Amino acid sequence: MDSALGLLGAAPAHKQDFLDQVAWLHEYLSKLPAPKYPFSVDAAKADAGKELFAQNCATCHASARTGTRIPLPEIGTDRNRLDSWNKNAAVIANKVVTDMGLTRKGLVEATLDGYIAAFLDGIWLRAPYLHNGSVPTLRDLLEPSDKRPKTFYRGYDVYDQQKVGFVGDVAEEKTKKFFLFDTDETKEPGNSNKGHEGKRFGTELSASEKDALVEYLKTF
Repeated sequence: MDSALGLLGAAPAHKQDFLDQVAWLHEYLSKLPAPKYPFSVDAAKADAGKELFAQNCATCHASARTGTRIPLPEIGTDRNRLDSWNKNAAVIANKVVTDMGLTRKGLVEATLDGYIAAFLDGIWLRAPYLHNGSVPTLRDLLEPSDKRPKTFYRGYDVYDQQKVGFVGDVAEEKTKKFFLFDTDETKEPGNSNKGHEGKRFGTELSASEKDALVEYLKTF
């Protein structure tokens, strides 16, 4: 609802019509299945990856914790987005919507301590990864942060079937120029690709195990 209001810019001209359309959109999206991976999948490798997923990923991404906030110290990712929102901002946003005469589940009026553990439906198509889009592919995400790409280009729509994400080493194509994403937090605060690493996040798996895990993630 907040997005449909255009960042809380103005009340809808016809409140009931607006509410009906929001309800329709919510119902439509809640039933829309994730797109299927359009390329071939190595079934045997994916089967091996399924067990690795259960051991390394399911605790957060296929459990009661999925869709809930994971404390930042657990995942160790960049905290700038967390710091950009606070209790007072939520209070103000809730008041604006209420003053418009609209009712919705209010934004959490509290100081938040972490990021939501994402559902993985269609995860193969949702690159780049981490909450700030600082890791170009799933295969890169399974590496320690010091081995992840320091810079890459965003906006190219050629798919990388091996790493699962989009090709990130092309700066331009014909008349199109792509955006250079720099993960150096001293240059670009909020762009750090650190975190989501260690034994429980799969970055200590062998290369073949990482490949199998990525193959399984293609099936989501």
